Amino acid sequence: MYDFSDFLKEQTERSEIISQAKDKFPSKKKFAWKGNPKIGWWADRNTLLMYHGTHYSNLLGILESGIFAPKSGPTAGWVSMALEPNTAFGYASMGGESGFRAAGAKAKSVPPSERIVLVSKMPVTWIKKNMETNFRGNIAYTRNRLTDKSEYEGWKNSDQEYYALTEIRFPKKVDPKWIIGYMVKK
Repeated sequence: MYDFSDFLKEQTERSEIISQAKDKFPSKKKFAWKGNPKIGWWADRNTLLMYHGTHYSNLLGILESGIFAPKSGPTAGWVSMALEPNTAFGYASMGGESGFRAAGAKAKSVPPSERIVLVSKMPVTWIKKNMETNFRGNIAYTRNRLTDKSEYEGWKNSDQEYYALTEIRFPKKVDPKWIIGYMVKK
C-alpha cells in the first residue's frame, strides 16, 4: 500500500534527479509551471513550445538522448507532443500509452507527484516538415482544432482550453537539441 513515507521517498528521488539535471545539463532550465500559455494559431508561429509528459525517472536520459518512440503498441514509432502542458501532464499519467493500453485492467496510473513535463522549442517549419500530417492520435474535434484556423479565430476562451487534448506526433525520436527544459506541477 502506498503511504506517506513512499510519497516522501519519491519526492526526495525526484529532487535528486532534478538536481542532477541542473548540474549535468545547465542549459536545460527548470521552468515554473505555466498551465495557461498564450499560443495563438500554432501554424502561424515561427517557433512553438511543445510539451511531453513522462515519469521523472526518465528526465536525465531524455535530456541526454531525446524522446524515443515506443517500439510496440498503438503509438509504436511515434513521439506525441502536446501544444500545452496540462495535456502532457495528463498523458504522463499513463507512463507510456502503449504499455498502459497493453496492461488492460492491470494498468496503474503514475501519481501526479512522479510526473514531469519536458518543454521543447521547435521551429514551426521543422514541425510541419517532420510531423505526422494526418494528426493521428487526435479525435475528430481536436484534429479540427489543429487544421481549421477559422475555428481558432472564433474561439472565445483560453488557448489552453482550445488546445487541450491535442497532440502532434513525430516519427521515431525528438532530438534533445529541441528540449529547452522541464516543468514540475505543484
